[in-house]
Amino acid sequence: MKLICIYSTLLFLVCCKNPKKQVEESFTKESKLINKEDNLKAGKSFFNFDSIEYYNIDIEENLAMALSELQDKSELDKLRYDIIIGEVPKSIRNPNFINNLIKIGFKKSEIKSEDFKNISQLFSEKPEREGIYFACITIFRDILIFKKNKKVVGIAKICFDCNQNQIIGSESNIDNFGQGDDYEKLNTILLNYNR
Repeated sequence: MKLICIYSTLLFLVCCKNPKKQVEESFTKESKLINKEDNLKAGKSFFNFDSIEYYNIDIEENLAMALSELQDKSELDKLRYDIIIGEVPKSIRNPNFINNLIKIGFKKSEIKSEDFKNISQLFSEKPEREGIYFACITIFRDILIFKKNKKVVGIAKICFDCNQNQIIGSESNIDNFGQGDDYEKLNTILLNYNR
């Protein structure tokens, strides 16, 4: 009987030791995953830039929606529709895009270099997180033009109402832009500019 008690005690101690080791191993693996996520948070930037132009238009939703009916009326209305509601430009190599923004009523501001770091962190590769999207018609009132040596390297059209975007010119993985509180952070930065 004594032998059975000793054997049971030893078995109990060995079994108790293993789960502790498994918990420690699990914790170590989890820590590595968290560190990996932190590294991805500071991932590759979408654009290599030295200046950012910010274009904003103040247009009410009902007027923006009316553009779909007006686009057949004039070339200017079609251009407004294509940029504000549509997916123009398709390429960063559209030479008239910036001039057309001014032509249809967008106001231009230069983003200060002190905001580049925060904007670059937002426009960089990230792990998948929870995103909030709204079921509404996308109205692109805010457009960022990223430039390097005065040459356009990227364009980001943003709809803060729907949390939607159109980003072109990046070779990075842009799929996870706008998750978490990216739109709120970007909106806070842009509130300081011509809005």
